[in-house]
Amino acid sequence: MSKKTKFIRIFVGLISFFSSWNLFASDTVQFINYYEMILEKLGISGHETEQWVHVVASITATILILIIGLVYRARVKAMLKKDVVPQAKCSLVNMVDAFIDFVTNLVDDMLGVEGKRFWTLLVGLFLFILINNFMNLVPGFTPGTDTMNTNLALGLTVFAVYNYAGIKEHKFKYIKQFLGPVWWLAPLMICLELMSHALRPFSLSLRLYANLFGDHLLVTIFSGFVPVLLPVLFLFFGLLVACVQAFVFTVLSSVYISMAVSHDH
Repeated sequence: MSKKTKFIRIFVGLISFFSSWNLFASDTVQFINYYEMILEKLGISGHETEQWVHVVASITATILILIIGLVYRARVKAMLKKDVVPQAKCSLVNMVDAFIDFVTNLVDDMLGVEGKRFWTLLVGLFLFILINNFMNLVPGFTPGTDTMNTNLALGLTVFAVYNYAGIKEHKFKYIKQFLGPVWWLAPLMICLELMSHALRPFSLSLRLYANLFGDHLLVTIFSGFVPVLLPVLFLFFGLLVACVQAFVFTVLSSVYISMAVSHDH
């Protein structure tokens, strides 16, 4: 048996073990939540814990992104001092490069020459949502995106940025985007457009929250029927959901910014 085959078997076995915890759980046994343990050490317990768990999760994801960014920067600087030949093996630098290239190419396709101005925001949103969603797959960790509070904050950030970009690009003429194609429809169109823009942050946050909630519910239901092996399949499904939701949020954010700065109105 090769080392690669042994590693795959051990990996699948560990996932099966964690997925089957509820087989042995009783009414008095609860899953470990490391964030709750941290909050208890800080003197926060009871109902307040539920309110602060997602805050700690978001801070943890942010710190993790910061650490990855600093390590990536240090390694890139070290590579540039020697040579600029890409590494053939899988490494942190290659993985981060792949994610950044994917998002920046996506943003450039959506926004064209204006895309570079929004690389930092959209790459940051993508990585923040992706890492939070990945944390959902690790036992003992709660994703920060598992609450409407975090998701709404992300949606409002996008809302503020694309409106600011639109005003900066068009000045006072930005209001024309709310008036419609003909003047006699302006009173109706401005009401519809204002309602549409006001609902965008809620649609972004609700879409992200609903998909994570649906993934949790699906795993919980089917784990109760077949607790040993079937949850492993849904963990891979959760991995797909995590990637797709980060992608969708970034695409919609790019669309809103593109519409705000566009002159085709």
